[in-house]
Amino acid sequence: MLGLRILSGAVCALILAGCDVQQGGLEVTRQAYSVQNPRPEAFFICGDYGCRNRVATGLTQAEWRHVQQPFRTRPRSAGQERRALAEALRRIEVIVGKKTGYDTDGAYSGTLNGESQDCVDEMVNTAVFLALLDQAGHLRFHRQGQRVTIGLMTRRFWTHTVSSIIQTDTGQEFIIDSWAVNFGDLPYVMDRTDWANNAAFRRDF
Repeated sequence: MLGLRILSGAVCALILAGCDVQQGGLEVTRQAYSVQNPRPEAFFICGDYGCRNRVATGLTQAEWRHVQQPFRTRPRSAGQERRALAEALRRIEVIVGKKTGYDTDGAYSGTLNGESQDCVDEMVNTAVFLALLDQAGHLRFHRQGQRVTIGLMTRRFWTHTVSSIIQTDTGQEFIIDSWAVNFGDLPYVMDRTDWANNAAFRRDF
């Protein structure tokens, strides 16, 4: 069975080599991994590689206020909104990670002496967190985007997958990558095309 999974992964990687592909909107992703309909007080996150472990969690009212604090001063531009969004995503990951035991997750599926998450886990969790922030009215310059997957030996190891947001006035798409940073660090938010072309990670604020 393990050999079959490895072979399947290799075939998928070869199919995706040299390109990035959309795999549906984020609501489709949430449904596919059974993490749909999140609410601040009750939602699921993924862990243990490929979302093999779905963990029920939630935020207290005080924690949810802390997550939303970066939006207290309403962003006046798309760049300011991306900056606030990245900080809000960082905060929610820290809170949830400490509650679920994933606060030892290192960059690139590494581990800081404990549990780890792969890019699928991180992508799904970002999709959940984006839904929470969108429902709260914090996406004014953007809308939820896609699940985007890139191919062979790009962005380290086989394939890599992320969630994205789309700037509403220009249509520019930005990937959100928390897999490539250590737990508690600000996620990368960068132009999808540059990300797919293996440009250095950055934060387009």
